[in-house]
Formats: sequence, C-alpha cells, structure tokens
Amino acid sequence: MTGFLGRFGRQFFAAATLACLLLALGTCGWWLAVAQGRDGRFEPATSGLALVAAITGVYAERRAGARERRAQVRRALADELVKNTELLTGGGFAPLDRFAPKARVYPRLVQSATDAALVSGVFSEPGHAELVSLLHRWRDAVHDFNRRLDLTELRTYVSRVPAEELLAIDDAMHRPGGQLDRLRQLRDGIEEVLRA
Repeated sequence: MTGFLGRFGRQFFAAATLACLLLALGTCGWWLAVAQGRDGRFEPATSGLALVAAITGVYAERRAGARERRAQVRRALADELVKNTELLTGGGFAPLDRFAPKARVYPRLVQSATDAALVSGVFSEPGHAELVSLLHRWRDAVHDFNRRLDLTELRTYVSRVPAEELLAIDDAMHRPGGQLDRLRQLRDGIEEVLRA
C-alpha cells in the first residue's frame, strides 16, 4: 500500500482536491440558481468566486513552482558548463611538451548538475526534449571521458611508458574530431539550448 501511495499519492491528492473544489463550485452554482431574493444570491456568488480563485491559485502555484525549479536547474547547469569550460580550455588539457613529455594527472569534468537535472524530471514537460537528449549525451560523454582519463593515468603511472606512447595518447586526445573536440562541441550545443 505504501508503494501505491508513494507513486500515486501526489496525483491522487491533487485530483481529489480539484474534484472537491469543482464539486463545491457546482454546489455554489446550484445554490445561486435556486436562491430566493436579491440578498440570498450574494453568499453563493462570493463562495463561487472564492472557489474559482482557489482552483486557479492551486494551478498557478504549481506552474510557478515548476518554473522556479527549472530556473534553478538551468542556473546550476550554466555554472557547471562554466566550470567544465574552464577545465576543457585550461592548462590541465594543454598539449604535452613534445621534447619532454611526462605523465600527468588530468582534471575531471563535473556532471553533478547534469545528473540532478535528469533525475529531478524538471525538464519532463513537452518542449524540453532537445535539452534532455543533449544532457543524456553530455552525461555519457563526460562519464566515458573521465573513465578514459582514469585508464590513461593508470597506464602511464603504473609502468614506465615511452615518450612516443605519451605523445600518441596526447595526440589522440587533441586531434580534430577527438574526445576533447567532441566534448567542446557537445558543451557548446547545451549552452546554445540553455540560452534559447
């Protein structure tokens, strides 16, 4: 029973509240129709107006709350994009010195705001499909990239790696259409959608 109430509880109580308000509004309409005299119609009319205000207020509050949650998530995503832009364009991913390459520890891209945005469902309403798709692609790309960095560091620090291999790893990361290039393009796509 707890699973049922947990999953459907919010929708059930919203529907029950709306149904009760609509029933009360219908009762006020009937009361207004059968009321006798000029003074007898004043009370059902004001009660009906109060119920209409309650119905629209509940709806408006829910819409405003959803809009505010989306705005908060958009700000968090924008902050995360700024941080990732700094990481992607900073010295942590600068090409290795071709004459003295050495193993290094790479910075990791962050994705906590992306995960929170996808889990929260704030973009589940129609009109956000492109953003949700980009966020899924971004999360997968960042996860894959960070995992590859782990493997690269493990490989280069566990054993002695020749300079040629270090340069080959670095070249693969920095080549046109490589991982860094694809991440930057995907990041730019998310920024464009968030600005729209």
